[in-house]
Amino acid sequence: MIDIINTWQFNIICYLVGIVIFFQFYKLAVNNAKKDGAATILLQLIGGFSVLSLFPFFPIKFPSDIRVYLLLFLASIFYGLNDRLETTSRKHLEVSVFSILGQLSTVFLILVGLVVFQESFTLTKILGASLILLANFFLFYEKGSLKLNKYVLIGVLAKILFTVAVSVDIGISGQFNLPFYIMFTFLVPAMYIFFGERIKLTEIIYEYKSTSKKYYIITGVAWGLLSFFYLRSFQFGKVTTIVPIQATSVLINVLVAYFFLKEKDNSFKKIFSSILAIIGIILTVEVF
Repeated sequence: MIDIINTWQFNIICYLVGIVIFFQFYKLAVNNAKKDGAATILLQLIGGFSVLSLFPFFPIKFPSDIRVYLLLFLASIFYGLNDRLETTSRKHLEVSVFSILGQLSTVFLILVGLVVFQESFTLTKILGASLILLANFFLFYEKGSLKLNKYVLIGVLAKILFTVAVSVDIGISGQFNLPFYIMFTFLVPAMYIFFGERIKLTEIIYEYKSTSKKYYIITGVAWGLLSFFYLRSFQFGKVTTIVPIQATSVLINVLVAYFFLKEKDNSFKKIFSSILAIIGIILTVEVF
């Protein structure tokens, strides 16, 4: 049994299940949220503590270099801003739309790699990024113009902030006990939102006691576990194998939302855009 758990196949399947549940139920959880900030914190708390339950099953290790912690705290600021903005964006956009929009983070990561980290310029990376951009252009293009509302723009901004966060703490997770590291990236951003937005404890309790309570629990637990399986899959498999399989979650979420949430408008456009995005992601890791 342990041999199965410690395989990239097991972890990637768990990730795909987790991310589909996360996307679908996130929408249900925050759809009627009274305070978006409080809803975000509640989900972060549930996600952080759920993954922390795995702490005893992994080696207890922490870095001794104080700079690692400073980078993690800095990254957590951007993770917190991303999480907070995503809640508002997800609340007002369809799951299928946000799933495709979210792939813009790959484009931003490529730009950071080329400009900041001086990575090699390759045709496949540029072509892949172009296809992801084209997928979003096709998704939002309607009657001769791009139909971009403020929630789409909020979603784009969230992905830029997420890219900054990932660029800051890249490679740090391996220096920590994995569940603790993931918990940290949930609870510290929650703390930032709590104090930065001056959220009251009663507002968080209100969201928890609302009719969406079960959706919050399902979403939070799925969030924590998918983050865990996401990182674990890379520990046992190659990037060129893992990333393309993970990318299929875009199309899966579009299809599941069609049946589960009845998101049936512009179905062909969403499916075609998701396929373009998947091909683009595959090209960015230079599988071919």
